[in-house]
Amino acid sequence: MTPIVRCLPPLLLLLTWGCANVSPGPPPADLGELGIIVAELQLAEAIAAEVPVIVRDSMQKVYYDSVLAEHGYTRESFDSIMWIIRDEPVWIDSVFTRAGEVVARDMAEM
Repeated sequence: MTPIVRCLPPLLLLLTWGCANVSPGPPPADLGELGIIVAELQLAEAIAAEVPVIVRDSMQKVYYDSVLAEHGYTRESFDSIMWIIRDEPVWIDSVFTRAGEVVARDMAEM
């Protein structure tokens, strides 16, 4: 057996082990806060759906912009953060799990 063939299994094991422990690191924003924002945006979407069709798009923009401004985001900054968050399954799952909890809690309080 050549020296290269003998080194191949340990080298493959080392590469596999090194790649298996990849951590996404800290998220670029507070995932709990993003979950609350997503829940509020879902509520804004529901409210906008009740508005007459003629003004629905403009009212949706007003609702969205007011929710985002309340949390210190513009549409562009929020979209940028969500673009990054959606690429990491752990992060996006955390955001939408939190949003679901907020919506469920608010519905239970009604």
